[in-house]
Amino acid sequence: MDKLETILSNHISKWNMVWFGLIFWGSVFNAIAIQFEVMLGSLIWYLSGLALGLIAKIRGTWLWKV
Repeated sequence: MDKLETILSNHISKWNMVWFGLIFWGSVFNAIAIQFEVMLGSLIWYLSGLALGLIAKIRGTWLWKV
């Protein structure tokens, strides 16, 4: 059980921006799309959040930070 906790903790610390992008930004993009009645599937908005998180992980910071 301790090994699983260690593996999970290491994964979260390394990929936290990606998970944040997927869950938070994907939800925000999806909610905005619903408000503006954009009739695309919600998967595209979560993939957009995932892409934003991957870019942030590669850069080491979010896009709006220099």
